[in-house]
Order: sequence, then C-alpha cells, then structure tokens
Amino acid sequence: MIRQKYDNLLWILLAILAAFFTLNCSDDRTSLGNSAESGNPEIAGVLYFADGSFAARVRVRVVPDDFSVWSDSVDSLWTTWTDSLGRFEFSTLPSEIFTLEAVDSLSGMQLVQMGISKDSERENIKGYLENTGSVRLGAENFADGTTGVVYVPGTTILRPVTVELGNIFVDSLPSDSLCPLIFRSDSGDSLEVNEPVLVVADSVTSVHSHSVSLRFRVPLDMTSSGIALSEDLRNFPLEIRLDSSDYDFRGLERLQGAWNAVLCGDTLPLSLSYADMEKGDFAFWTRIAKLRANAKDTLFLSFEENTEASLQSQGNVFSDGFIAAWHFDEGDSTARDATGNGFDGIPEDLSVADEAVAGGALYYDGSQGAVTIPNSATGALDLTLQTSVTFSVWVKMEGLDRSRVVFGKGASQYHLMYLAGTNESSWLYEIFTDEILDSSSNSARYWYMDSSKASEEWTHLAVVQDSSGAALYVNGEVAASSPRIGTSTTVRTTDSLFVIGKLIYPADDPTDLVTHYFKGVIDEFHVSRNARSSAWILTTYQNQNPQKRWPVPEFID
Repeated sequence: MIRQKYDNLLWILLAILAAFFTLNCSDDRTSLGNSAESGNPEIAGVLYFADGSFAARVRVRVVPDDFSVWSDSVDSLWTTWTDSLGRFEFSTLPSEIFTLEAVDSLSGMQLVQMGISKDSERENIKGYLENTGSVRLGAENFADGTTGVVYVPGTTILRPVTVELGNIFVDSLPSDSLCPLIFRSDSGDSLEVNEPVLVVADSVTSVHSHSVSLRFRVPLDMTSSGIALSEDLRNFPLEIRLDSSDYDFRGLERLQGAWNAVLCGDTLPLSLSYADMEKGDFAFWTRIAKLRANAKDTLFLSFEENTEASLQSQGNVFSDGFIAAWHFDEGDSTARDATGNGFDGIPEDLSVADEAVAGGALYYDGSQGAVTIPNSATGALDLTLQTSVTFSVWVKMEGLDRSRVVFGKGASQYHLMYLAGTNESSWLYEIFTDEILDSSSNSARYWYMDSSKASEEWTHLAVVQDSSGAALYVNGEVAASSPRIGTSTTVRTTDSLFVIGKLIYPADDPTDLVTHYFKGVIDEFHVSRNARSSAWILTTYQNQNPQKRWPVPEFID
C-alpha cells in the first residue's frame, strides 16, 4: 500500500513537470487558420507597427493577383492572424503572385504589399502597418456629384467616392505603391491610372489633379432698380452670403487656399465669419471704401487654391468707426468682437439657434441666459446723452405678451427693449442723464418709443444718437425721433456692465427688482462710435435682411 502511494505521487510529480516544460517551450502562437505550426510553410514573416513594436493579433490576408472585387468573395481569401510577436505563416498559397494585406482593427493601421512572389520571398516577408493616406485624382471629364467607386485589382481595396470640385478624393488607403488605380462611375464610365501611385501615411497624394479656382461676380446695384442708395457711404461693411444654390462646394474643406474680394481693381479687406462646408453656407464681410450712390459696380469674390491671403485682404473690416461687432458665429461658448477692440462676450445659459440672419446666432429662452461684456463698465460703451453712437441689431422675438430686453447697460444708464403694454406695445430706447429738470432733484430720463405693432418675424432695430438727439429705426425706417422727457427717482449709475438679452429693472418699489430676459434669437449686433445716416441704416437693413439676399453672387464658369 505504501509503495502504491509513492508510485501515485511519482506519477503526479512527473505530470506537473511535463506540463511546466510544455508551457515554457511553447512558441506562444495563436491559431493561424490555414497556416502551419510545424513543417515548411509556403511563406512566413513578421509584421510591425510604425513605431517598431510587434503587430500582434492583426488580421493577415493573401490575395491572388487576379482577384476581382466585382466577381470574387473576400470570404474565400486565405486569412490568418499574427501571434503576440507579430509572426504569421501560410502553408499554402492561392497563386504564384499575390498581395499581402494586413489591418489592425483597433488603430486602423494597414499594410498592403503587392506583387509578392512565393518563390522569391518565401520566409523573409517583413512589413510595417502605418496610418492610412489619401489620393486626390483629377477627374475633369466627370461632372461634380458623379458617384462611383475606386478599386485596385488584385487587392480588396474598394472605396465609394463622389466627384467634388473636379477631383476624386479617396480616403483610408494603405501606405504603399498602388497600381493600377481605377475609378468606375455608377453609370459605367471609368478612369484608370496605370502608373504606380505612392500613398503616404497621413498625407494626400495628387494624381493628375488641377488647382481649384472659384470666381463669383457680385453685382452692386445702387440705382432705383437695386437698393436706391441716396448718398455715398464710406467704409461700409458689406455682407456677402454664399450657399449651395450658388455652387456645389463639397470638397472645399480639403483644400488649402485663400479668398479675395476685388472692386475696381482694388483688393478689399475680407473676413470669413462663418463656413458650414457640409451645407455649403458661407458668410463673408468686406469693407467698401466708397459705396457709390445711384451707381452700378461689380465686386469679384474668388477662391484660389495654394495661395495665401494678401495683406490688403487681411485688413480689419470693422476697423473704421466701430466700437464692437458681434456675429455670434462661434457657438455658445464665446461671442467674439470682430473689431479687435476686445469686447468679447461671455454667453451663459444660451444655445445655438436653429436659424440666423447669416451664419450662426444665439437663442435666448426667456427665463435665463445672456451675453455679458466683461470690460464694459467704463470706456467706449459708457455712453452719455451727448455721445455719438449707432446700435444696429437683428432680433426674432418669441411671444409678445411680456417685456423683453435686447441690450442695456444697467436699468438707469441706457437700454433697448420691447415693452409689453395693456393697450399697446412698443420698442423702447431709454437713456438717463445727470441733468436736473425740476426742484425734485430727480435725474432726467429720455425715451424714444415706437408704438407700431411688433412682430415675431426677423426685425432690424437701430438707434442713432448724437448731441442733437436720437432716432429709433425699425426695419430701415425711422420709427421715433422726438424724445419723451421726464424725471426718474432712480439715480443714474454708470458702473453696470453691458449685457445682451437681460436687464434687471427697478420697479416702483426700489427694493423690488424685475429681471427682463429676451426670448428668441439675437444676431449681427454692431455698435459704431458715429451717428450713422438714414441711408446707412437702410442699406444695412437691405444688405443683412435674411428674407431677401442682397447682393446676390453669380458663379463665373
């Protein structure tokens, strides 16, 4: 019995030792599909990632040189996986000449080696998986919007593509020399490149492509058949809008180049405040040195690939006479001041609006949220009744039953708001002074009121003020120019910040404060240090009107 126990223990120890040596002598290979773990493989090799580390657990395929993506199945291909050291092998091959393909599903890195001969390579294959690259193929004989596929015979490469700007952009191609490269349109027409195309990781390889040049004619008709401009306007900021009805801009986001605006041979300052490449919507601003009354001029707007913007076109559009200009095209995180004067706004509790005058805009929900200008308590926005200033802003208000503030600098300095009343409602611009009107020692209060019916459509509001008085404009026309003057028990204060879309307003009881929030969309808010003319206000309304575009660009073939 004792001897039998010792024999059993001996067999157990031998089994443990055998298992130990078996584990330590393993080559750590994965199951290699149809590859051989012993014997002489037809081919074998090692794959690496671009950083030199082993390409472990990546899929490897052998594709015969006569493989066709049109008639052959990918499932029929010889397939295996590398082991932890990047090794692979195949015991049989489908043809004498073949392509080796490898892809890592996690990183997206790929490898393609075409034209491999099993007799010459045998067990010496070594390759690196890299990031993919792109090819730009000139296709001038195909109309923009033509769809089809690009493929490489003898590989599994097949990419759906669309002709854009006279080119075919093929993405996610492995870094290697590919030949031939064939485009086949859905209608059956084809384009074949028979020379090797070298694809480089993270780069674009151009093949027979041409530089893209776009040119638009922008008629400026200031006669009675156009906008009927009554006086010359100096340094006028003109908005130019492009959309998909003007041109098919798909593919433009891939190109490096510059836009320029030229009028009468002079290059104008130009800024692109908004671009939605997917929709093909653009909002440009350019400064016209002299917009001539009762005249017809033509501005040319162009894009040239592989060029840089000139010094003239880089000039500030809003540099002449402007205090601040907010396009609200940056989303809901900031409101950049386009003048460069530093009055950038901070949006709080706002969202990007579904519609805008041009580009983007911010939506105010009526219960919270505003844009605050941090450094505005003093300086250019600290106005008095004698200060020359012009406010120009677009609003689309929701609901007419409650008072809504468009902008203001405190309840007792100045503000513009919609005032909801029992019998009538109105737009109201109000400004306070230190002037004493009577023995009560109360400060003076001036207000300009438009009692015409407000609407929930896009409305352009402008306030023009100088030492001689002020005027309130609605949709390009004077709505009020004679002030109502009274006294206020509220002492004029100037330490408040400039805020868009919100105002804390004193009620009859000084301890009772009412906050008026705007509800709707506010867009294109410009503040000038000059008292603009009625012609300027009307032209601004006509140029920026979201319901009727002026000027209308025309593409030049």
